[in-house]
Amino acid sequence: MYRTFLLLISVTLLLAFSIAPGGAARAQTTPPKINVKLVLAGQRVQKGRAVNASLIIEIPSGYHVNAHDPFSRFALPTKVDVEVPDGIKVGTITYPKAIVRKFSFSGDHLGVYENRAVIRFIIKVPPNQPRGNAEIKARLNYQSCSDEVCFPPMKREVTASFTIS
Repeated sequence: MYRTFLLLISVTLLLAFSIAPGGAARAQTTPPKINVKLVLAGQRVQKGRAVNASLIIEIPSGYHVNAHDPFSRFALPTKVDVEVPDGIKVGTITYPKAIVRKFSFSGDHLGVYENRAVIRFIIKVPPNQPRGNAEIKARLNYQSCSDEVCFPPMKREVTASFTIS
């Protein structure tokens, strides 16, 4: 009886330590820290001209973000909305090409972004736009996943400033 009790305790402790944080069987169960920044090709834009903008998404190793077109009706797509001051226009938003992968949590092939994804668009300043400082705001909606699990959808907002001359 005593031996059975010790064996039961030993097995319980072995299982507890193998699935505890830092254990060998630990799954990625916390959402990754996704870095997002909005970069403009220039800080000064002349009236009547345009400036290229890039929304850069840095994705840690071992994780991915569903692509804008994830190929599966069950996967939530990455989407960007851009807010600009009155009069300024936003050109077509261009999403990067997806990487196609198959994961253990889905029977479907999924379109994803890994490591770094750059979403591009153009900001067009009309000739009659007042001079001065301006700010654009980009809202990123995305869902990140590990190879085993997807996390709740996230929203991130980033801004960039420029001067209209």
